[in-house]
Amino acid sequence: MTKHVTIGSSIAYAAPSAGSYFFYIAMWSIVPGVYGEYFGLPLTSIAAVVLIIRLFDGVIDISIGYLSDWRRSLGGSRKPWVLAGGIGSVIACYFLFVPPMPVRTAYYLAWSMAYFLAFTIAEIPHLTWGSELTMDYRRRARVFGIRNAVARTGICVFYALPLLGGASSAKYTPQVLQSGIHVGALLTAIGLIWALAAAPAGVPPKIAPGDNWRLLLRSLTHNKPLLLYFAAFGCIGLSVGMWSALLFFYLDSYLGLGERVAVMLLVASVVAGAATPLCLTLIHRTSKSTAWAVGVLVFLIQLIGMLFLAPGGAWWLAFGLVIFAHMCFCCHDIAALSILGDIIDYGNLKFHRDRGATYFGLNTLIFKFGIGIGGGMGLGIAGLLGFNPAQHIHSSASILGLKLGFIVLPACFALLGLLMILRTPITRRRHLVIQRRLEARVARAAAHGLQVDTKGLLIVLE
Repeated sequence: MTKHVTIGSSIAYAAPSAGSYFFYIAMWSIVPGVYGEYFGLPLTSIAAVVLIIRLFDGVIDISIGYLSDWRRSLGGSRKPWVLAGGIGSVIACYFLFVPPMPVRTAYYLAWSMAYFLAFTIAEIPHLTWGSELTMDYRRRARVFGIRNAVARTGICVFYALPLLGGASSAKYTPQVLQSGIHVGALLTAIGLIWALAAAPAGVPPKIAPGDNWRLLLRSLTHNKPLLLYFAAFGCIGLSVGMWSALLFFYLDSYLGLGERVAVMLLVASVVAGAATPLCLTLIHRTSKSTAWAVGVLVFLIQLIGMLFLAPGGAWWLAFGLVIFAHMCFCCHDIAALSILGDIIDYGNLKFHRDRGATYFGLNTLIFKFGIGIGGGMGLGIAGLLGFNPAQHIHSSASILGLKLGFIVLPACFALLGLLMILRTPITRRRHLVIQRRLEARVARAAAHGLQVDTKGLLIVLE
């Protein structure tokens, strides 16, 4: 495994993320609304589809991760997974963005499941592939920083779709989705071709046979840094899920800034992508856990700032807080994913098994559950206390419910996650020890006439 992965090869590796997240942000933020407003699906049916997809994710995330690791251990590459998932995503989104009329719930469910299966097939191996490009502490952070910037580029392109054709508003319609399928397919094709042609695949590890579920469970339950990481990541996911679910209602129904929301989100995404070098600089000068903690701390401060906003106030204050939140998400994505790559190295050293995609699969599952459960909690609390987004005048009780779901409880979960992040055991120095021990394992095996791969895993000679 090269320690000197270049910026060019890192960009080539990250290139598929633009098309992948172009479609992903559409599937979660826009497509359900379009199906409800323009295609006549009841909100209860859309909610049922979302719930089924969550349950479906719980099965496929771990399964795809384990299968990807198993195929990699036999000498396979992560690239075919990314290729198959990318092509599958384009096909599924074509049928979702251009549905036959009248649209049925079963049609929406079937192609949504097809899309999320394809997305998972590409996403989890792609994340793991990034952690395998280098074991160097700083360069791994740079790889995920570049991936984050490329992914946000795809998100920004989707957010800008209504404005690209000279539309007078930022409203998403079926016509916008129809044109979007061509843009997303082009981004996906360019990214896949670039990655397959120019990104290094690494040396495929071949580990000793005999893997089983007991070994898998042991590598999960006995990996203390991994368990602490998952706990912190889950708390942050709950916090962000509640915040995200109520952000539009807080800005539109409560603060009266509905006409500015689309521009706010677009600009915030652009600024967050541009903040990638700032996050990498913070990691280089301190550590990944420090950068992650700083991001969560700033998110907490942003929540407190939201608490003091009131209808009729300066809109740019809310705008600035939304930008700060997205910058925190950028720091979270880069630092957290890079830390997980370091934990994978620790697992390779301790358990002599490559569980990279399995760990990333579980991480993706925890993120999805956190976003889903957090979003449901936030909406439920606001609704139970009487908040109705269709009303222009809100009671004090309904505003309290909105602030509890949007600010207070997210702040509590974020604070809990922050305390766990500060206990992250794999520091820069300790990761250097892990890296040297893996390299020493390679040297010892070579001295005894054995062969191991660059991650210190035994190669089985055929």
